[in-house]
Amino acid sequence: MGFTSYAQNFEDVMLWRALGHVTDGVYVDVGAQHPRIDSISRAFYERGWRGVHIEPVPAFAAMLREDRPDETVLQVALGEREGTLALNVFADTGLSTAIDSYAQRHQSERNYQVQHIEVPMLTLRSALGSVAGKEVHWLKIDVEGFEEQVLRGWDSQKLRPWIIVIEATIPNSAETDYAKWDHLVTGAGYRFVYFDGLNRFYIANEHAELEAAFGTPPNVFDVVEVSGLASWGLCNFALAGHEGRIRELTERLGAREAEAAVSAAQVAALEAQLAVAGARAHELEAELKAGLDAAEARIAALSEQLASSAAVSAGALARLKEVEGMLKERERQSGILNQDLDASRANVERLEHESYFWWHTAEELRQQAGSLREELLQVYNSKSWRLSAPLRLVNAQGKRARSFAGRAARWALRQSGRAGRSVQGEAAPTRPAAQPEVVVVSHQGVPATSRRLSARATRLYTELKQIVEKGTD
Repeated sequence: MGFTSYAQNFEDVMLWRALGHVTDGVYVDVGAQHPRIDSISRAFYERGWRGVHIEPVPAFAAMLREDRPDETVLQVALGEREGTLALNVFADTGLSTAIDSYAQRHQSERNYQVQHIEVPMLTLRSALGSVAGKEVHWLKIDVEGFEEQVLRGWDSQKLRPWIIVIEATIPNSAETDYAKWDHLVTGAGYRFVYFDGLNRFYIANEHAELEAAFGTPPNVFDVVEVSGLASWGLCNFALAGHEGRIRELTERLGAREAEAAVSAAQVAALEAQLAVAGARAHELEAELKAGLDAAEARIAALSEQLASSAAVSAGALARLKEVEGMLKERERQSGILNQDLDASRANVERLEHESYFWWHTAEELRQQAGSLREELLQVYNSKSWRLSAPLRLVNAQGKRARSFAGRAARWALRQSGRAGRSVQGEAAPTRPAAQPEVVVVSHQGVPATSRRLSARATRLYTELKQIVEKGTD
């Protein structure tokens, strides 16, 4: 494709003539200013080159970052040493400068308004660390009279661009002003090859083959198109011609567009009528569909409600039956419990009566036992009991002898009786068992209690009672 120049004085044309054979080249633009207007790097950027822009004016630095997001933009000034720099800023121009005399002339001759700002300052040596070890194909310096200070901060051993382009005139003047810094470039191993009336071009001695590209100024054989964005009057004239042609074509286009607009209005009217009819049809269709949908939805809702009600009723009926069964079971259990409770109450009442009876009986027995102990103690402590002790001993022995004799006689009689019955074959008559006598025990107002005693106990009791009643002490 043809080469489109954006630079002010065709600097990009001359550089492209020498470096057009390089692909993916690298450049450094010191005093880059606008990313398109008077830009030397724009044409190279469009062809895949990338580089570093040094621009201390905040507005231009912001434009460069927005237009070239994939490039490095350093918002600093360059000088002989690092620090800060007082900068005179003339907005929307390329005349911002650190030289106060130039700034005063711009104010007096052109009535420009100046803004004074402080900006950080680096050296060319420290600012270009990002391109260390890379081939830099061209370096441009345009700093409005501060070129010497920039070059004094350059390390020509580490940074050796193939081509250096430096503005060589006093700002807004054809008067050259390069004598004070030219030796800094040529002394670093560069040779001067071209002056375009504004800039001086130098090539590195190790790239002497590039000198042939600077034998003639830009011409028809460079096949160049101008962008119309350069500030040079020639470009402005060409731009004005293009703008006139554009206006003519625009007017013709306007007329055609007016005719087309009339036809379009007629078509639009018909389309509007058709649209109204179509809209009405769509409305009727939508209303009908909405009515059907509403009816279907209502039927579906009623069906769901009916099914839900039936399910709820079935569940409630089942629950009711379950509850009735539970109530009947609880009534049956309640009846059983009531019966058990009545029986328990009756049993408790019976046990209470029996308990009272036996408690009362026990009390009587305890009282009678106490009375008997007291009577016995009286008997045992009496003189008659002590005096009659020998008699009781004899009597006891006599009783034992009599008892033994009686038992012996009864045994003999039983033996003889058995023998007789054996002979006669008759059974001996059964003697009724002796029944113990019943005596009444009472003492000191205690109610009398009937007790059945053995014959021996009855006899002993009678003797003791007679002794007590006689009161023999």
